Amino acid sequence: MKRLVVAGLAGLALFAVSCQQKPKEEAEQPSTPTQEQQTKQEPTAEEQTAQQAQEQQAKQEEKPQVVAQAPTAVNAEALAKSKGCFACHDINVKKVGPAFKDVAKKEAGKVDEVAHKIKNGGVGEWGNVPMPPQNVTEEEAKQLAQWILSLK
Repeated sequence: MKRLVVAGLAGLALFAVSCQQKPKEEAEQPSTPTQEQQTKQEPTAEEQTAQQAQEQQAKQEEKPQVVAQAPTAVNAEALAKSKGCFACHDINVKKVGPAFKDVAKKEAGKVDEVAHKIKNGGVGEWGNVPMPPQNVTEEEAKQLAQWILSLK
């Protein structure tokens, strides 16, 4: 057992020594440009044009990602579908719960109140069937409320 411990410590010591700084010889040598760096010339006009085209293409590829993250009606509707809202609600027709357009008419301008009801649930305002609290964040509830109220 002692041999195993001693061997492990010796290996650890060797590893620690090998991970330390470079030897002084290597560290003190001034950095000299490599042959590739010495022979590198200024880019030609064609190379500059190609590089600019690549940069523009990269910028264009980034833009759709930013747009996709912005809250939109499509994103809010997809969020409503993913959270199961359409199991009890529809946009135009009453199901178990009221139609979203009916909510938009009755609760016009009350984004915070609708968001609160989405997050915490409620009963009595639309009949005897309770709406249970939903598993959404405050931000998601507000986004859903804004979308619902925009459906007038």
